[in-house]
Amino acid sequence: MKTIKNLLYTCLFAGTALLAACEKQNIPVPEPVTKLVPVGSDEYYENLRAYKRSDHQIYFGWWGGLGTPGSPETVSVIDQIPDSVDIVAFWGGMPPIGSHNFETMQRIRQQKGTRFVITSFGSGVERIMRQNDPELVETNVMQAIDNVAKAIADTIALYNIDGFDLDYEPGELAEVNSFFGNRYAVNGNNPHVLRLFQALGKYLGPASGTDKLLIIDGYSHPGVAPYYNYFMQQAYGSSSPSVLQGRLLNYGLGECPPHKFVPCENFENWWRDGGVNFTDPRLGTIPSLLGFAYWNPTEGPKGGIGSYHTEYEYPNNPDYKWTRQAIQIMNPAVR
Repeated sequence: MKTIKNLLYTCLFAGTALLAACEKQNIPVPEPVTKLVPVGSDEYYENLRAYKRSDHQIYFGWWGGLGTPGSPETVSVIDQIPDSVDIVAFWGGMPPIGSHNFETMQRIRQQKGTRFVITSFGSGVERIMRQNDPELVETNVMQAIDNVAKAIADTIALYNIDGFDLDYEPGELAEVNSFFGNRYAVNGNNPHVLRLFQALGKYLGPASGTDKLLIIDGYSHPGVAPYYNYFMQQAYGSSSPSVLQGRLLNYGLGECPPHKFVPCENFENWWRDGGVNFTDPRLGTIPSLLGFAYWNPTEGPKGGIGSYHTEYEYPNNPDYKWTRQAIQIMNPAVR
């Protein structure tokens, strides 16, 4: 099994002490839970896992501070991820295999149904290609892309995690000259990006027939929507429903279905206030993370919402205040 060598994990999540019984939902406003069970009981975790499997609007976060070995004597960030967070993306590295934090992650996956993914920039993917196939990169770049897709899938299997998130920012200074940057694009189309998603789609995402996640964040690219589960859009500082609607149409290139669109706020900057001021026509001015939670595209329900550096809300008083409120807005639990 060929795995990633020194993968640049540019990777980050949160939730509530949640729900007891959950039903599959395919309507914009979820139905409330009708039964409460003791938190921490077997039935509680059964219901939590069922909720994670149900059709609902997810909460996603890029989580820093998870890449250390950890210790059973010390409470760490990974121990405090809220139960009802759906997907945690590692931002800044993964815990070593066999470490306390690694085993805690596996327990959370099994017990709570939380999914964990690794994140890499396009330049990080190219770095792996050059490390694994230095000669092939120069002679047959498309085959090297196929190989790196298999290496990513093998690494996900090795770490027993749930998927991959490509941080796609092709115009940024550090990315523009990579195989997946704008240097190789013609009229907005980069054949390397499409090939990467076609190759990854054999192992991850909806085209693979597996339960493994394939995510793109930042920008999208023409033709890749059938291959990804979610488009995590960096909607940082968005201040109204019309701004979010515009981001779906513009950044989603008119190809992103609403149920795959997940706008995300920047909690590295605005965690204290839950984001920037967001003007909702019905609710007035509210924190933007809550505005994201209330908003749905005109085309139908969104996929969910998320935040960058979600862990900045911990420790706090209360911990994960805005994250928990946003999850409750999207998926209300009985009080």
